[in-house]
Amino acid sequence: MSRRGKINLLIIVTISVLVLPIVKARGGSIEADILEGEFLVSFDEVDEEIIAFLEENQFKVVRRMDQINLLLVKAVGEIRAKDCAESLLSNPRARYVEPNIIVRLPTMEFIPVIGASQMMGSPQIESSTPPDDPLWASDPLTGVGQWNMRVIDADEAWRIHVGAHNTVVAILDTGVFSEHQDLDANYEPGGYDWVNVDEDPHDDHGHGSWVAGIIAAETGNGYGVAGLAQVLIMAEKVLDERGVGTLSDVISGLVHSADLGVDVINMSFGTYYYSEALEEAVNYAWGKGCILVASAGNEGTDTPQYPAALEKVLAVASTYGEPDDVRAPGSNHGSWIAVSAPGGWDENGDGSPGNGEHWIISTYNSQDVFAVGFGTSAAAPHVSGLAALYKSLHPNAANSEVEEALFYAADDKGAPGWDEFYGYGRINANNALKYTEISSIGGIGEITTLEGRISTRRFNPFILLSLVLIILLTARRLHKE
Repeated sequence: MSRRGKINLLIIVTISVLVLPIVKARGGSIEADILEGEFLVSFDEVDEEIIAFLEENQFKVVRRMDQINLLLVKAVGEIRAKDCAESLLSNPRARYVEPNIIVRLPTMEFIPVIGASQMMGSPQIESSTPPDDPLWASDPLTGVGQWNMRVIDADEAWRIHVGAHNTVVAILDTGVFSEHQDLDANYEPGGYDWVNVDEDPHDDHGHGSWVAGIIAAETGNGYGVAGLAQVLIMAEKVLDERGVGTLSDVISGLVHSADLGVDVINMSFGTYYYSEALEEAVNYAWGKGCILVASAGNEGTDTPQYPAALEKVLAVASTYGEPDDVRAPGSNHGSWIAVSAPGGWDENGDGSPGNGEHWIISTYNSQDVFAVGFGTSAAAPHVSGLAALYKSLHPNAANSEVEEALFYAADDKGAPGWDEFYGYGRINANNALKYTEISSIGGIGEITTLEGRISTRRFNPFILLSLVLIILLTARRLHKE
């Protein structure tokens, strides 16, 4: 097994243990937990002939994902995994077979959470335009409040735009507590609970609601915390009450939210096991115009974590500190990092927030309750929130153009230019909203313009035409000479 991160969200709940038929799968040097007897199998097309083939070979179809020609199947009876794969691949129309991998949140610890009675006495920050959310300036646990929003100049960005309900962020996580007083006005129904197979993606863990508040807690309502963008959030529950889920549920959440037309998809979880099925789901969502954001992981390694390390996903590393934030020591790094954002850090290493430490405070899955924690799970929703804020201001911007704005507007940290610890830099909300080089009315393309991590940009035919004309004129002049 790969090493797990130390902390991401810290809460006081009792976690029940559910025993699953889990075994190990190995891909290269990486092991992964899988659900025994369950497979993701892709065919050139899913039709009645394929369904009949599966039934004949003792496989039950559990779920169809026809948009990417993928099926979740379960072996009927006791069949060895190797024999299952060989049986499935015996069909000439089969493209690949993968085990149904387990994905999970990093390891967690428990600390107190903040109730409404504690937060109302917090002082207000001295600023020309402070939000009146009580936890903006300070909090009872660390005293620093929402340093994470201040360090990316969120309050300055809100002078330009605070967000609007023309933009939707899908949160693939443990669900969202939609009734929370700091979330309800920005919550959009329509997501799904893939864990319990129903239409109520309620958060029975806490992590998803914590992520949701970073993105879109109500700002300026005199209550709780300030979220980065006043956009709509939608929940796709793909992780259970323990923070554990399956690859099939993640893929279903991706495809479903993309089909609903969301603008941004946040994924604050991961696995070190590469999946072709996951990449195809990501590419499907990208093709639908989605901006995909994922946490890089908290193990301090350069081993790629997925989905963050996939080409069409923004992999987000973590920083901490104010006013000059630096890389969080536990943040993963590598050639696959796109950008960085505030995620916090346990600076004295004692597992609890101390005075002056930089943790992330956000909403939780109980009314009038807020939680603190740190990790790249917190860094990713800052990027999702900023992408949504930019998209709300520029609704015709293509997904590649939104990414470009975040890259160019980031505060460069570490080595000059792109580097493996900060990517293109730590995001800056104010700079991003001032970036206006938008040329499209939607769509995607394949021109790479930034050094470092490959960036996909929209193809601009006018640029190509100009280049062709320059080449032709130059060639003509040289010919005459």
